[in-house]
Amino acid sequence: MTGINYISDETFISTGENNVVLQEYRNKYQEPYMSLRSFPEGIRNCYKINVTNGTKYLIRSSFKYGNYDRQNILPEFELQLGTNVWDSVKLEDASTITNKELIHIPLRDYIHVCLVNTGLGIPFISALELRPLPNTSYQTQTGSLALQWRLDTGQTAANLTEYRYPDDVHDRFWCGYYDDNWKLVITSSTIDSDVHDSFQPPSVVMSTAATPKNGTDALYISWMDFDNSAEYFVYMHVAEFEKLQPNQSRQFNITMNGESLHEKVVPYYLSSSTIYSTRALSTGGQYNLSIFKAMNSTLPPILNAIEVYTVKEFLESRTNQADVDAITSIKSTYKIKKNWQGDPCSPLVNSWEGIDCSHEHSRIVSLNLSFSGLTGEIAPYISNLTMIHILDLSNNNLTGSIPDFLSRLRKLTVLNLEKNELTGLVPVGLIQKRKDGLLSLRLCENPNLSGQVSWKKKKQSISIVLAVSIPGIFILLSTVSAVSWVGFKRKKQHAHCDDPFDVEVMQNSNQSSLLESEGQRFTYPEIVEITSNFKSIIGRGRFGEVYFGTLQNQTQVAVKLLISSSTQGSKEFENEVSLLMRAHHRNLVSLVGYCDEGETMALVYNFVANGNLQQRLSADVTLPVLTWKERLQIAVDAARGLDYLHNGCKPSIVRRDLKTSNILLNENLHAMIADFGLSKVFATESATHVSTDPKGTFGYLDPQAAIIRDVEAEPIHICRWVSPKFETMETESIVDSRIQGTYNTSSAWKALQIAMACVFKSNPKA
Repeated sequence: MTGINYISDETFISTGENNVVLQEYRNKYQEPYMSLRSFPEGIRNCYKINVTNGTKYLIRSSFKYGNYDRQNILPEFELQLGTNVWDSVKLEDASTITNKELIHIPLRDYIHVCLVNTGLGIPFISALELRPLPNTSYQTQTGSLALQWRLDTGQTAANLTEYRYPDDVHDRFWCGYYDDNWKLVITSSTIDSDVHDSFQPPSVVMSTAATPKNGTDALYISWMDFDNSAEYFVYMHVAEFEKLQPNQSRQFNITMNGESLHEKVVPYYLSSSTIYSTRALSTGGQYNLSIFKAMNSTLPPILNAIEVYTVKEFLESRTNQADVDAITSIKSTYKIKKNWQGDPCSPLVNSWEGIDCSHEHSRIVSLNLSFSGLTGEIAPYISNLTMIHILDLSNNNLTGSIPDFLSRLRKLTVLNLEKNELTGLVPVGLIQKRKDGLLSLRLCENPNLSGQVSWKKKKQSISIVLAVSIPGIFILLSTVSAVSWVGFKRKKQHAHCDDPFDVEVMQNSNQSSLLESEGQRFTYPEIVEITSNFKSIIGRGRFGEVYFGTLQNQTQVAVKLLISSSTQGSKEFENEVSLLMRAHHRNLVSLVGYCDEGETMALVYNFVANGNLQQRLSADVTLPVLTWKERLQIAVDAARGLDYLHNGCKPSIVRRDLKTSNILLNENLHAMIADFGLSKVFATESATHVSTDPKGTFGYLDPQAAIIRDVEAEPIHICRWVSPKFETMETESIVDSRIQGTYNTSSAWKALQIAMACVFKSNPKA
């Protein structure tokens, strides 16, 4: 028994479920490992633990499965410290305790320890421990230290013993180790570990040691690492047991792969000392440590204990602390139920839902809390998000007045407060920024709000329909093939916004309407100037050509200019403008403005730097091949964007005509859905509508749409092509041959299962 008192983890984490191991796996000497917390919900679940920044800590996480879920299947998952990968957790069996140790100096007054579901089972944890260490111990030039092993070398094969607290004041685990070529040396005297040694190895460990059976031989310790770039630190603890006579001496040298590390090491009598290098060791995979007696030594080398660590460089940037404090306070104020765990922005794949960040500086630039059940006033902590560009608090139950601090957020370009219960005057600063074209402002359906916003009440409702394709995404990314397009039927909805702060609706001579966008309205000469007289074409579609442009503030944009022969009419153009005005999400391309002058209709979007997915999935050898991880991330991004259109917008927007050329990639290879030209909006499930002109592009199937016709000249159907291979589990014949051998087959199989489940659920005949 250790005598250590463990406390509940409930105050350090808000997610997870408590479980106990089965009776047959319980041991009275392992009481802290009889219970555990599992995390069946969410991808990443994090502990937040307060620490003293600048203090060196031993951080240990422990895992004992004990068949707690009665599945008898060992899970595998990822362990993270803050925004960085600490290690992968792979269990030996259901009864063995797996420990992961790290020596780390926090730079903030808290740390996040996160468990990440990688699709190979439900993550869990049995114990999490932090022990402060002397800052003079385990010194490195950079990085943290991950324990590989810590061995008490002075033991026998018949009596291997493990020591920890109270024998070790720092509660390090010392495992017994024995080698057939070594001889055990023991002393009954107490070994002093305080005088010469800041590492303070326990006396019981230092009172035994190993020397070579043949006095002329060396002590050898070898290991391999398949990561040729890995770096190691080795700490050797030694103490002299014998009171040496004048004619006796014990000196030894230490080499790594034949290169000298230390020469003429002399242990202290009954006092420990630690021998280590101040620089990391990296030998390209093979490590051969030799300890042998020096030329004039009369006694063989001695080794009491050894520790080996790998260097962990935690390079992933963390979110700006002021932004972290602000968003944490917002989360607490509104009691947000989203799975906001760990760092808000990093790593990219686990960034918080509804938050978008500038990853160059790790700042929050977008916050979408629409449909989040928010109540009370607009939280003052939002004022501390000084780099925010987009703020969406729509479709909640917020009350009180609109705070003036919103007009002082210098970077804010989109503010959506519609469909709340806000009252009072609209701050003059917001009105002015809107008039100056600096702010897209949404305030409709706040009946008790008043101000000087020069927008007119809506004259008529707009009907917009959009069909969506989620199920093809995983298969699309895995195979780079096409799905047969089928017709659809959906129900109409009408989007109403009948209050004094709605946008203006005007009738034109063709009886079609055009919404006055909250984005900037450009004149035709301005479009010519922005595009340098239409100098650079960056895309071409059936609606027209897309040109690269630059605004006066040097913002890069893409200008979609509709040509007179385009099949997209004024109403479709109106639909696209109205959709983009109210759809703000990090996985949707943002609308900067538009032009409607004479016969010229143009949309001005934010420029997305890395082209589209179609280009990256093609066989163009000039572009880097997308990795499996990047493909999954793009699929997740696209799904998030579609989910926002389906569930984050009321009435729902159901996207169709989604193809790889409409999925753009930013500088971090995050996906953004573009081109909302073909769209319809559904208000209720009762007003049935069948499209007689189901415009769309071959290849994508709407999971919410019913089949009403087949394509006459049917090309290769991806579902039918994949199905037989899927049934025979031919994963490698489905996945892009260019990434063979570089991806996790279990992950690929899980992605295919999800994709096929979506397809067959939505359309068993596909």
